[in-house]
Amino acid sequence: MTPLFEFRMRPLPQIIQGWEAINFDVPRYLSGWFWLTDGWYWLTTPQGDIPTGHPDFETAFGLEPSRDPHLDYQVARFWQDLIDVSHDSLEPLPEPFAGWVESGRWEIWWEQVNEWWRSTPEDDPLTHYRWDDWYEAGSWWSARHLDMGYLQAPPVIRFWRIGDEVTVQWDTQEKRVDGVLCWVESCGRLNLSGSQFQGELEDFRHRLDLAMRERLSEVEKLGVLDAAKLASLHRQHTASIEEEGRTGDKVDWLNVLSAIRKLEQWSVVPLPR
Repeated sequence: MTPLFEFRMRPLPQIIQGWEAINFDVPRYLSGWFWLTDGWYWLTTPQGDIPTGHPDFETAFGLEPSRDPHLDYQVARFWQDLIDVSHDSLEPLPEPFAGWVESGRWEIWWEQVNEWWRSTPEDDPLTHYRWDDWYEAGSWWSARHLDMGYLQAPPVIRFWRIGDEVTVQWDTQEKRVDGVLCWVESCGRLNLSGSQFQGELEDFRHRLDLAMRERLSEVEKLGVLDAAKLASLHRQHTASIEEEGRTGDKVDWLNVLSAIRKLEQWSVVPLPR
């Protein structure tokens, strides 16, 4: 079975060559576990790999065609962001939130409320007063989104659980830089049981662990780092692989509902029941 969370490591000689080309301090970057995870990553879905770079993007900006169309970044970032959302994503949504999310009503309403929020003048004396309620109303939803803010036009990837079913949803449509599509457009979802979702995370952890153990062995054979720096690399590896992600405070759903009611009143945008 193909893993849901997939990745491929860039060969170490290519990484070093890239650093040298832009005059990076190679020994310094070899000492950082995060930088050594350079590669590609994606979600494997029935609709194809998500995200996949749009073929027009490189042409439009005069870039050399990539050999791999997947998201090109440090795989460690994918791992860290996944485990950061895992706790909230595995917490079952209570009603009425489960019904709102599953029907799509929540997503539509939240976007409308955010349009109202963005249109509110910053010097409006009520803006600061209302911020806490705006944050309270939507932070539980944000906590279920994969953080891809390091990208200029990030795809939307989020997870939620209703009962024992975890939904993985993605949307790469209309993600543009200077009018040019970044990703092959796709919008969809797939469902797994809670245990299957946890199993996919653990499988990713195991494969990344093996890949990076091999990578650290490659680094050691280069003979560039001394014993202390190599020991530090191994400590970084253990800490990163064994990381469990944030747990955060337990959501007070009654407070969230109260904040939503206030936003409905202030924005004059009712949340469909």
